[in-house]
Amino acid sequence: MKSLNELKINEEGIIAVVETDKSIKRRLMDIGFVKGEKVKLILKNFGDNMRAYKIKNTVMALRVSDTKNILIK
Repeated sequence: MKSLNELKINEEGIIAVVETDKSIKRRLMDIGFVKGEKVKLILKNFGDNMRAYKIKNTVMALRVSDTKNILIK
């Protein structure tokens, strides 16, 4: 397994584990970052250390620091 922040542009992964503190984990789960969901990196390094991911036919921007604790297969 690797962390979500290790994906390359247009690479996909399946979320295996979200290992972060409770408040951030809840927010991530609310927007679709849950075990078993397919996620794809769309855009890298925009804004202040942000990345855009496609999940559930929606594009979401996350801070790189928040993606380090999301493990994918």
